[in-house]
Amino acid sequence: LVSDNYGTYVNWVNSRQTCLAHYIRKAKALVERKDKSISSFGKNIRNQLQRLCHWANVPPSDEQWTEFYSEFLLLLLLFEEADDDAGKLARSLLREMDSLWVFLEENGVDPTNNRAERALRFGVIWRKRSNGTQSDKGNRWIERILSVKQTCRIKDLSVFPILVNAINSYFKEQQPDLGWLST
Repeated sequence: LVSDNYGTYVNWVNSRQTCLAHYIRKAKALVERKDKSISSFGKNIRNQLQRLCHWANVPPSDEQWTEFYSEFLLLLLLFEEADDDAGKLARSLLREMDSLWVFLEENGVDPTNNRAERALRFGVIWRKRSNGTQSDKGNRWIERILSVKQTCRIKDLSVFPILVNAINSYFKEQQPDLGWLST
């Protein structure tokens, strides 16, 4: 699971990667501040988090990791008690510390949830353009049909034959062929 720092995910029982892109955006916002201390903190945190993201492709050496970790931790600890947005970001990153680099330890984990957000983008755009649905039943239908559409897109399959099979199976009171899910 790659997530933003939404409270629901904090107690996730399995390992969880915190989306670094969300924190990079928060740090970039601090860079724009007039207060030099906050701006400098934002710039340093942004650079450190971007450095961390680059390691998704080329993992760090032990020496690079030790240097990064000590600099990053020192920076956070210096601002932890600050009563401003820099302190707020530092405390948030300290709380998420164990979830910031799961992608370095587990194969297949991304440092951001950008891929997941892109996958949901079609549904978000559809909802905004159509004003959504008017019932819970409509909501369930949309979430399911968009899930089938996205799964077919990922597997490079046509949606139409799968829907035809599902509808025919429904009217015959049979289980549809789900073999396409495992291809």
